Amino acid sequence: MTDVDPAAVEREKQALKNAFTYRSLQQDIDFVFEDLERPLFAEANAAGRALYPVASDFVLECYYERGALEPLVHAYGGQSYRVASRYDRILKALAAAQRFDLIEHLWTSIARLTRAEFFYQRPCRDYGDHARVEEFKNYALEAYAQGIDWMTRLGRLEAAERLIKDRDALREERFPALPPPSDLRRIDEPVFWDLISKARSGAPTTLEQLAALGEWLRAFKAGDIKRFGSFYAWLMKQLYHWNVWALAYAARGGCSDGAFEAFRAWLILQGDPALCALAVSDPAQAAERVPPEPDLPDGPCLAMIEEAYLMRTGSSLERLSIDLDKPKGKEWTEAAFATIYPQLVRHYASGTEL
Repeated sequence: MTDVDPAAVEREKQALKNAFTYRSLQQDIDFVFEDLERPLFAEANAAGRALYPVASDFVLECYYERGALEPLVHAYGGQSYRVASRYDRILKALAAAQRFDLIEHLWTSIARLTRAEFFYQRPCRDYGDHARVEEFKNYALEAYAQGIDWMTRLGRLEAAERLIKDRDALREERFPALPPPSDLRRIDEPVFWDLISKARSGAPTTLEQLAALGEWLRAFKAGDIKRFGSFYAWLMKQLYHWNVWALAYAARGGCSDGAFEAFRAWLILQGDPALCALAVSDPAQAAERVPPEPDLPDGPCLAMIEEAYLMRTGSSLERLSIDLDKPKGKEWTEAAFATIYPQLVRHYASGTEL
């Protein structure tokens, strides 16, 4: 067994604490994983234990120590609900800091994401997988219940009322018939971008933009909602490109499959087709308009489209494919990334324009 040097471990921990961005939990975890032979991992390597819990637990402790609450809320709010105790620590920290706005954001995000998960599973009813669908529904209902309780205790009664309204509709699967379509435009490419831009202009966060976009979309006919979804899926496939993945990788300091899906959605939600095209053709130029750690959407954007279609028709929208068999373009490896994309590396290392 390899000897563990406690002093070396402590020195490295301090060095890592100073090196973290404190903007993205996952980015800093990925940073720790750049060296699997770190002294931090010595004990786990010697015992043959998994390294991820060591890295994630350490980074999490550093974030709490630093008081980096907003990125913690983003991390917790980007995962669907399973058990209330998982949020005890972050909620205690937020309450102590009197960041009631972040508590509201946390529960709104968790509830919407878990509801979106239910909508994503709901078409399975057609194939008899009822038990699994009900499981996801119950998770969403419990998430709403937790959010309502917190908002009520904090005196944020308007937020509580919104959650109650959404919770009750979900509980009864009472998706009331929408009024007749008020926007009679046919959704084509210009209308698609107009809706994206309109929702973005009045929303300070991606989560709020998605909520606004869903409201606008419900004003259309069912066929147009479906066309919106088809165009969105087509764009997601166009962005399924190695150059776009490189841009996401550089901007975020790493990018998993799930984060790449969210990053492509974020690009679309900027409301600019030229930016999407540039991300494919010249990611170094696109980087001038992509900040480090962009505010990626919590949960799948497809769920917002599916929900609008469900409320308009009472039936589920056919699943939309947003990926290809493999990304377009020339594949790259992490080892060769700096050689292939030196401008991206310099841009995000310096924080200045190219």
